[in-house]
Amino acid sequence: MTAAYDEMASGQGTIRQHWREFMATIWSMPAAQLAERQARARAHFGEADAFLEIYGKERARPQWSFDILPLILPESEWRGLAAGLVQRARLLDLILADVYGPQRLLHEKLVPPYLVYANPEFLRPVRGLAQAGGAPHLHFYAADLVRMPDGRWRVFNDRTQAAAGVGYAVRNRRVLARTFPEAFRTAPVQRLAPFLELWQASLQRIGAAVHEDPRAVLLTPGPYNDAYFEHVYLARELGITMAQGSDLSVRNGVVYLKTLEGLLRVDVIYRRLDGVFCDPLELHEESALGVAGLLQAARAGNVAILNLPGSALIETPAFAPFLPALARKLLGEELALPAVTTWWCGQHEPRAAVAASLERFVLRPTFAADPAPIDPAQLDDAARAKLLAELEARPEAFTAMERVAHGMVPALGPEGVVPEPVMLRVAAVWHEGIWTAMPGGVARIVSGDALYRSTLRHGGVAKDVWVLAEEAQELSVPALRTRSPTIRRAGAALRSRTADDLYWLGRYAERVDGGGRLLRAALERMAGGGLGPRDVAEIALLARALHRAGWIDEAVAGAPAGGAMFNAGLAAAASGRAMKEALDGLRRLAISARDRLSLDMWRTVNHVLAVGGEELAFEGDDPDGLLRALDDLVRAIAAFAGLVSENMTRGPGWHFLDMGRRVERGIGIARLAGGLLAGPAGQNDLALKLLLELCDSTITHRTRYPAEPRPASVLDLVLGDPANPRGLLFQLRRLYEHLEALAKDGGAVPALHAAATLADRVTEFAFARIESGPDTVDLAPVLGLVDLVAQRLASLSDSIARSFFTHTQAAKPVGFTVRPPRDAVAA
Repeated sequence: MTAAYDEMASGQGTIRQHWREFMATIWSMPAAQLAERQARARAHFGEADAFLEIYGKERARPQWSFDILPLILPESEWRGLAAGLVQRARLLDLILADVYGPQRLLHEKLVPPYLVYANPEFLRPVRGLAQAGGAPHLHFYAADLVRMPDGRWRVFNDRTQAAAGVGYAVRNRRVLARTFPEAFRTAPVQRLAPFLELWQASLQRIGAAVHEDPRAVLLTPGPYNDAYFEHVYLARELGITMAQGSDLSVRNGVVYLKTLEGLLRVDVIYRRLDGVFCDPLELHEESALGVAGLLQAARAGNVAILNLPGSALIETPAFAPFLPALARKLLGEELALPAVTTWWCGQHEPRAAVAASLERFVLRPTFAADPAPIDPAQLDDAARAKLLAELEARPEAFTAMERVAHGMVPALGPEGVVPEPVMLRVAAVWHEGIWTAMPGGVARIVSGDALYRSTLRHGGVAKDVWVLAEEAQELSVPALRTRSPTIRRAGAALRSRTADDLYWLGRYAERVDGGGRLLRAALERMAGGGLGPRDVAEIALLARALHRAGWIDEAVAGAPAGGAMFNAGLAAAASGRAMKEALDGLRRLAISARDRLSLDMWRTVNHVLAVGGEELAFEGDDPDGLLRALDDLVRAIAAFAGLVSENMTRGPGWHFLDMGRRVERGIGIARLAGGLLAGPAGQNDLALKLLLELCDSTITHRTRYPAEPRPASVLDLVLGDPANPRGLLFQLRRLYEHLEALAKDGGAVPALHAAATLADRVTEFAFARIESGPDTVDLAPVLGLVDLVAQRLASLSDSIARSFFTHTQAAKPVGFTVRPPRDAVAA
């Protein structure tokens, strides 16, 4: 095989002109400093989008790493590359328009019918569908390129379905600029932001042609998709709403987004869902990811879908041999950016040539979204004979691609700068009839099967791509003039599903916090050396509270304090089933609501999950490491709560997230009080002190009541004080306030009424009366109260779900009006 092209060094052993300044910067830095920058960049790469494992061990997400040495292209070379990319995008769009329209290319035998009609990506319901807003079939196009040994770029794969890449490119650029700013000081690197602005303007223009007040959404398969990070990232960068199929509904031929405010019209859908799954009525009937009736809404001209479903038809490499002739037919031009030599074996001559020299090629299935390569050079005689027999029996099922020597790019390895094989993904977008290429892309160091597979789901080592500008210039993005929107200071378009996710995210965060505090309190007493009678009694009380809250089982709770069974059970609880379920719930909901969380909030959740997944370990008889991890866990949850309180706009998202926290904390306080106070009367003093400690109220009580804690004063502070943020009544009052803010047209009256009633029940409780004398205390009414509150809060949570999340018509009570809880204004 011919020697691979070296991006940095010429054949004469000199550094190419456009690499010299950058490499001078690299060589001027000590190796240790470069290694530190590399490590820092990779840490940022992981921190910003570490969508933690939810597939399970059998389906791991792609593993990405990052290399701080970019792929550098001079502007003179990029101009030709961009022109070829744009020409190819125009050509593929015309082919799609013909295949789904008059099909002249099939009648004139310029395209083999087999590549259309046998292709599973040929979606017959799309035939004759004219896009709304004048949008083309193909609105966004990407191509994977390889550098040939002669220095020419060739297309390895066309990506017309729902190609990833732009979000990764922007993220790569930001990480590199942050960790290696010296490299940009002397390099005139073209910016990527104008391309995103052009893309955003294109979506707005298309939407404005559909409806006067357009709304665009990014349709994602959801958090289980490999590229979900990019979906979140792009939705934010493009200023559009991210939605799953379940968030959308078609009514009377119009697509709507389901929100707490009702149905909001959608005019443009940027599709990141495979076309065949977009509409279960007309396409894949078992799809749970799409929107029933979506194609009918598109036919009616009420929504533009970008790219139009069925565009993946042209992705099959078997089309590549026919593109040069199609370019001459449709464009009257020679194809400027052809593919690597590719032969479809469904024709006699290509099949014979491939069979005669099998080792020159790598074979791929003709119709496969991400085909695994078949390398004849790696097969033994028996396997090769079997392959030849299959090729003879079903030649149309195979496409042969010449064996490629990928271009080599410099990468930073343990021993310094080393050459590695690279693949480049570039992209272009359509705007008002003109295609524009993004000045950059995503470069990947590839190896193994990934050399012949082009989807980004296989991971690899990512690199930024620099296009150097010869002079100061930038894409011109004309502003879209629209009428001024109606000013709104409340009621953002929050998806109903997201409201549900945020509510339960708040509940799981408080669940983890409550468990961490209880476990920490018990372990602190175990770690204090020899256990005295007081320690044993306190641990027994905490064990009962832990069992009541579901953190340890009954056998462990009843075991002797400090015994082997109790110690092991307590340690296991820190990383056991209950904690794992709470952390799994937190992980799942944070991922699902990722587009509603700021980067700082996401990082904090990641830290909570890292502590819970890696640090909650107990080894030997030294609980110090576990205590440190629990301290870290509680602090991280507190940081998350602080960000919720200080950084989130007081809109519906904040209401639901904080409401979840208040419900869970209220249940936790009620169960904690019930668990601690249900013991023998002789342990009441210890129970009261533990209640103050676990509710962070010791200092407040000591300030108000210098004497020894008494039941009335403690319980009034922890249960009945509306100004105590760790107290029960505070949670009930905040819960009512959230429901009052969210109530519309009486839809939330049942939950609102229940919250007001429950808050009044606690407000009216006379805690001073539980003590009729210094030694006479009746805790039975208190225990009844906290049990009632825990039960009612659980029922109220169900009522909240019915009112806001299930989209069913709630029964409206007759004969009463909801009044706020007593003293709510003063509270």
